[in-house]
Amino acid sequence: MHLNRGLLFWGLALLIAGGTALAVQQGYLDRDTVAGAWRLWPLILVAIGLSVILSRTPFAPIGTVAAAVVVGIAGGALISVGPIAAGCSGAEPTSMQDRSGTFGEKADVVLRFDCGTLQVRSVTDKQWTVSSGRTGGGAAEIAATASRLEVTSNNQGDWWTDARQRWEVSLPAGTTYRLDIQPNAADATIDLAGGTFDRVSLQPNAGSVNVDLRGAQVDIFDVSLNAGSAAIQIGPDGSTSGTLSVNAGSIELCTEPGVALRLVVTGSVAFSHNLDGSGLVRSGDTWSTTGYADATNQVELQVSGNAGSFTLNPEGGCS
Repeated sequence: MHLNRGLLFWGLALLIAGGTALAVQQGYLDRDTVAGAWRLWPLILVAIGLSVILSRTPFAPIGTVAAAVVVGIAGGALISVGPIAAGCSGAEPTSMQDRSGTFGEKADVVLRFDCGTLQVRSVTDKQWTVSSGRTGGGAAEIAATASRLEVTSNNQGDWWTDARQRWEVSLPAGTTYRLDIQPNAADATIDLAGGTFDRVSLQPNAGSVNVDLRGAQVDIFDVSLNAGSAAIQIGPDGSTSGTLSVNAGSIELCTEPGVALRLVVTGSVAFSHNLDGSGLVRSGDTWSTTGYADATNQVELQVSGNAGSFTLNPEGGCS
């Protein structure tokens, strides 16, 4: 029987990549450990070289399997921890530049961040501020008017191999916002307590994001997460509706006592959740807190995912 080593290689590599990514997202493998393992990336070349050397010998299948295992683990790690492990690393900037201004009653804020640490918070000050820097480079690009603030990384296009950035963004609580944040390969912390938002939209890719909505008024809240993790905290202060979507990642949602919650869940076979043991009342694909329909403030979220997980009120809290 003839063995197609090309099909063997790709089939095994894809199988191992998917299994590795799923193990990281389910917590069986530590994400930080997997990220640190990327320092051994030259093993990919060693494995492929071994496969080439053995290709004309009776040990060719062994070389193919070895190469597929190494490439599969590397691919699964890259899916799980993102390019931040492969290129977005090193020390944070030591020099920061500040920019500030004022808004009217309403404002659109768009943050397109690549590689590093992002902090966003609501403040009681009357001015918005952006403090930004990049190791070995300049500050963020900022375009601002009385009704719009757009902040963009100055390394767009090659962020997977560029130096780390750091942004600290403060938004005055007296303005009503439409907030759109697109963090790539980022460690993002977003504290919106005290703020008012018509809409908050997050599209994290290959990183982690921690969002605190306690004490914030948010009409619509949407998260679309790819290859990373998100932790979201919600209080009983107001009504919110929106979507939580995860692909090759994990979302944790922590709710304070008194939150009236309804979750409508859809997902593939590779999507998992803990709602059956959460204490919520189930009706088909919908889980709700007791008395949800009569609550003054309601939180309703559409939850979906592929090769990911959703956890409500995890033991130990959201982190």
